[in-house]
Amino acid sequence: MTMKRDGHSHSHFCMHASDVEVEAYIARAIELGFEMYTVSEHLPYPDEFLNSLAYPQDILDSLKIRDDDYDSYIREMQRLKNKYKDRIQLLIGAEVDYIDEYLPYTRYLLKEYGPYFDDSLLSVHFIRGRRGWRAVDQDPDDFEDGLLRYYASYEKVQLAYYRTVKEALKADLGIYKPKRISHLSLCNKFQCRFNPDRRVGDEVKAAVMNILEYIRKKGYSLDVNAAGLFKEYCQEIYPAPWIIQAARGMGIPMVYGSDAHDAKHVGRGYEVYELLVEK
Repeated sequence: MTMKRDGHSHSHFCMHASDVEVEAYIARAIELGFEMYTVSEHLPYPDEFLNSLAYPQDILDSLKIRDDDYDSYIREMQRLKNKYKDRIQLLIGAEVDYIDEYLPYTRYLLKEYGPYFDDSLLSVHFIRGRRGWRAVDQDPDDFEDGLLRYYASYEKVQLAYYRTVKEALKADLGIYKPKRISHLSLCNKFQCRFNPDRRVGDEVKAAVMNILEYIRKKGYSLDVNAAGLFKEYCQEIYPAPWIIQAARGMGIPMVYGSDAHDAKHVGRGYEVYELLVEK
């Protein structure tokens, strides 16, 4: 029987998460019968990158770590890992963003904190767009303004996103580089507004299959992320079911992730994961 595991979760150290203490997330995971639970807090973005973004200050602040103190996150997780060692296997981790201009910074942080990580994920949240870097997951109006107007079609946004994911997979981030890829189809977060038929073009399908083949070849795994099921304009797990089916056929390992930003999110959509991956 497969171990019940949540491999992607956040905490109160994340400024766009709830203020609920991370210990409450762990208690909820235990209550739901999870045997292994990863807290994978965002690795801090460089100040230079944040200052370059065309977003208001409240959004920039939401991308930061509480008190700009990642050390406190590590210390708290070490304390909780020891406290709950007889009840759940708690893994200390990180969600690491790929931003090609700042690879030396990312390598530095991984060298600094990597020895403390038991588990980690590699993500793409930002690609180039109008007025510089733009998030693929901020809100529909921002997606339209920053990306659709820049690339001229939804499919071209998808292709730019998947090119960036492939770059992330190939990037040299040192010995602590994550080996699991987060929410592979995050670019579909607003599909119900901009691609309501959920059409997958031939070029997009080829780009995704190329990524999956690289993942298989290099021994990476996939985060099967339930958060998209609960997003108004997505209503679909990340990666999309057709990608999960292809990954299963290629023998690529997959790990459920709640992507919880509140204790009440822990375990959400796990039954969908079971149906798509484990049945």
